[in-house]
Parts: sequence; C-alpha cells; structure tokens
Amino acid sequence: MRTKGFGATDSIWAEDARVFYQGTVQHNFVDLLFTPYNGYLHFVPRVLIEIVRIFPLAWAAEVIATMGALITSACALLIYRAARRHLHSPALRIAVAAPVALPYIGQLELANNFACLHFLFLYTAFWMVIWNPARRSAQTLAAVVLFCTVGSDPVAMVFFPLALLRWWTLRGVRGALPAIGMGTGMVFQLVGILFRNALTSRNISPHYDPVWAVREYLRTVVGQGLFTEHADTRVGMVVHSGDAHYVAWALAGLALVLALLRVTEPNWPLVGVALVHSLLLFCGLAMQGGSAAPRYELPAICLFLVAVAGLLTPREATPLTSPRLVPAYGALGLVALCIFGGYSQDMQWRGRGPSFDAEITKASETCGDPDAHDAQIRVAPAFVTWSMTVPCDLVRGRDQFFR
Repeated sequence: MRTKGFGATDSIWAEDARVFYQGTVQHNFVDLLFTPYNGYLHFVPRVLIEIVRIFPLAWAAEVIATMGALITSACALLIYRAARRHLHSPALRIAVAAPVALPYIGQLELANNFACLHFLFLYTAFWMVIWNPARRSAQTLAAVVLFCTVGSDPVAMVFFPLALLRWWTLRGVRGALPAIGMGTGMVFQLVGILFRNALTSRNISPHYDPVWAVREYLRTVVGQGLFTEHADTRVGMVVHSGDAHYVAWALAGLALVLALLRVTEPNWPLVGVALVHSLLLFCGLAMQGGSAAPRYELPAICLFLVAVAGLLTPREATPLTSPRLVPAYGALGLVALCIFGGYSQDMQWRGRGPSFDAEITKASETCGDPDAHDAQIRVAPAFVTWSMTVPCDLVRGRDQFFR
C-alpha cells in the first residue's frame, strides 16, 4: 500500500543499489565492511547485501524488499516483547511497536530497504538497553542488536550512558551486556573514523543550533506523535490545514492530565527516560544532518510514544473490561489512525522510480554487444538520477545463482 506504482518488489532504493550492491560486485566483503559512506560505517546493510548477492541479479529488488520487510517486522516483534515489563497493556505495547513495521512518518524513505534500517534500529536500541530478560540467549540477542545498531550508525551511542547506568544498577554480565554490545560497535566505527577517513566522507552541511532543533522537535515530533495532517485529512479536516500539531499537543497534554489525576498508573521513570532520549536523538540527528527530515523524526516520535504509553499505563491487574483501559486503547487507536492516514497518501518517491525489470531488460540490450563490459541500471527515487553499474557478465547471467 505504501509503495504504489511499480511497487517495492520491482524497485530498488538509491543507496541500496549504487552504494551497497554496486560495491559488492566491485570489491571484497572485508574491504567494504570498513568502507565508510556518508560519515560512518554500515555494518548491517553491508552484511545483508552479501546475502542478496547469492541470488540472481533479476531477483535483487524482490529479495531486498522482502528482507527489509522481514527485518522491520522482526524489530517490531522484538520491541513488543521487550516492552512487556514496562507496559502492562498489550494495546500500549502494540502502539509503541507498530510504527517500526508501519512507519507513518518518513515512509517515503523508510519502506523495505537496507539504507534506512539504521533509523529504525535507533529506536529498537532503546528497548534493547532497558530490556532485562532472564534468559541468557535473550540477553545476548539484545547485545547483538545493539552492536549491529552502533555498527550501522554511531548516533546510537546516545543510549550509552543509559547502558552504563544499567550496568551500575544490575552489576555482573547481565547488566554489562548492552554496554559491551554498544562499546564493541563503537570500536568497529572507530576503525572507519581513525583509519578510513569516515568523517570526511560526509557530504551534508550540519546546522548546530539547539534552539532551532528544540523548536523543530516540538513542531515535528510532539506535533505529530498522536495526530498528523494526513490523519486530519482522513477524518474530514477537523482542523485547518497546518494546525494538526495543535491537536497532537492537546492529546499529549490530556495523557499527562490523566496521569497526574491518577486515572492511570504512570511509569514515571520510563516517561522521563523516553522523553529525554527522544529529544536528544532528534536534536542530534537534525543538527548533524542540517534539517528536520522525516527520517530523523521517526525514531524520536517512537520514543515520544513510549513516554505517552508510560503515562497511560493501567495498573498491572486491571481487568480487561475496566474503564481504566480506555486511555490505553485510545492511544492505540490514535497510532492506528496516524498509520492509516499516512498510508492513504500518494507517496511515490519509489513507486514512480524506474522499474527494475525494465532496467534489467535495457541492460541486457546494452550487454548484447560482446565488447560491452558493464551496464548502467537506474533506480529509485523518481526525482533524482540514481544508478548502479554492474558487470555485463552478471547481466547476461541475470537468472543464474552464485554468479
């Protein structure tokens, strides 16, 4: 629904093609693993694209889209499980997990690709730090996810002080694993920074203005967490265009009032930690990236939803028929409305891009010349000319495995 036109399985997103896929046909895996792009190393996309290379070239779009969907869905399920001890209501756990698999902000860029997975991992990392499972296998899984997150985006180190606080509180290996996972990921990133000039590869102009960043946070994160302009459109424009953020602020204020009146049983530590990290994460991404792009908003919005869910948490033994569960289901309903509103829009950055099948056919015609060595394959988004160069041997054997 979110990728119309040629669809997710007949299109490849920009960096997935030109940076990651093209890289893996031109260089060896170890070299690529420590090759920075846009200022940092990308552990997860580099590993995933190696799996894609097992399959025929003609299958690349379908495999990338499927793997992207599976990974984001797995993150959502992992968050749902990790939130169990902090949010007693299943409705609230769904509300904080669903936007990872079905983002209602930034879906132009975040849908079924590898390049933008790290933005979803940034939010998942928060839960991996505060998750405290009893089984060692689950503890190890959380540490591995944290390594993968930091190894794909060093901005995730914003959660490192929280991981250290956990270590100081719990002691022992159980408390230390998240910090160890994040620290190992940062050591991986330092290889790129110290030896591969990662920082100089960034081509974005930062905008280090905290006042601007906080103002944008209130407008784009708090102002879209519980109600968006797209949701406003779906319900028949209950407010004037551009005023939807006022409704979102009012809904967040209502959640706070319910908590202060003890209608709910708020989890204040969760509320505070989520809000602080939501603000820090957004301000860090926005100031470093130089804009309040939707992909920067989504992780912060998800953390803001955690704060709202913490305010609306019912008592642990609340019966399913109790009126005290109404706020929890109300929050879930608002998230569902935002998802439904966003997905109703005509957002075709990827769907209007080139058809991968059609581009493969063109590449086959180019490689029909026995003297041709490589071919250009154009990829999404529609409004920017992105392409990848692939060897003609790969194009000629586009339906064969293990090329």
